[in-house]
Amino acid sequence: MKKALILLTVLILTSCNAYKDIPVDNLSLGMSTEQVQAIVKKTMVQVSMSLDEDSEKQVFQVQKRIVRGSIARQQRYNLYFIDNKLVKYEKDSEKFSF
Repeated sequence: MKKALILLTVLILTSCNAYKDIPVDNLSLGMSTEQVQAIVKKTMVQVSMSLDEDSEKQVFQVQKRIVRGSIARQQRYNLYFIDNKLVKYEKDSEKFSF
């Protein structure tokens, strides 16, 4: 009985970790791309870049697919950087599928 309870506890704790959203609440403006990457722990895909005379502007996109039972949810955020510093982030989309 004790082994079954321990196994059930381990399964519950590990399965809850898979449902976590992208942790944008932990982001702060002014962070570098490396610091943001360490927090979001997902691949950041560069979708735009422009060079001006005095600055470099980049937009990255990060997404995560979250599955709960038969419902899948996909989150996508845009992360805006100027000279390798985070200046803005916003939710691009959130899609559900059944």
